[in-house]
Formats: sequence, structure tokens, C-alpha cells
Amino acid sequence: MFEFRRATVADSAVIAAMEKEYIECAWSENTVREALSDADTAVYLLIVNGETVGYGGLKTVFETAEIYNIAVTAQNRRKGFGKTILAKLCEHAAYSGAREILLEVNEHNEAALALYKSFGFKLLNTRKNYYKSGSALVFRKEI
Repeated sequence: MFEFRRATVADSAVIAAMEKEYIECAWSENTVREALSDADTAVYLLIVNGETVGYGGLKTVFETAEIYNIAVTAQNRRKGFGKTILAKLCEHAAYSGAREILLEVNEHNEAALALYKSFGFKLLNTRKNYYKSGSALVFRKEI
């Protein structure tokens, strides 16, 4: 069984550690702390059997939500947790009054690309050489 818990500033170190391990352009603990202090930002921890297996965060401003990051620990990938986190973020965006969701993803992240497309996200544009390893693809979904 799984549960979501809304992250607080006290979770900054855990999230920053996951960022460093699983995200190419990782946020520092200070940046995570600042985001968690922002009333427009929501970060959810996905907890399975008492263990944090992933998280996702987004910021909603007026009618636009932007997904910052979604990460799942290496040993818990390919179990549907990324899909579960993305669904939670989309639900939060809709509840917050957003009419669209934006996100960017590395052009080489095939698993994430397949996930976002399965949720109806459409390619909006490309940011060339945004990451060290390639370009960022910017996706948008109306809700």
C-alpha cells in the first residue's frame, strides 16, 4: 500500500539527496528548502511500506502549473510509481485551478517521455543543449 505526504521544509535534505542521485540538474538543499517555503509550490513524497520511494513537485501560478521534478529511487522503478506521482501532481494542479501543466524533460529520457505522452502531454518546444547530456523538450497539457 502507498500513501502521499505533502513535503515540508523538514524534508529538504531527503529531497535534495534524491535530487543529487536521480536528477541531472539537481537542486541544492537550500533551493529545495526555498521551494518548500513557497506557498505556490507543492511537493509530494510517495511512501510505500514506510519508505520514501519517490517524489514530485510543481508550482501553480494563476492558471499554469509547472512540474519541477519527478524522481523514483532506482530500486523502485518500473513499478508504476512515476505514473502514480504524475497523477497526483495533475490532480493537485486541477484542484489549484490550473488550466494547463508545463514540464520539461531530457530528450534522452525515454521512460519519462513515454509516461508524459501517455498522460496526454504534447510537445510545445525544444530548448537546445539545456542539459549537459542533451536538449530539453518542453511539454504542455491542458486540464
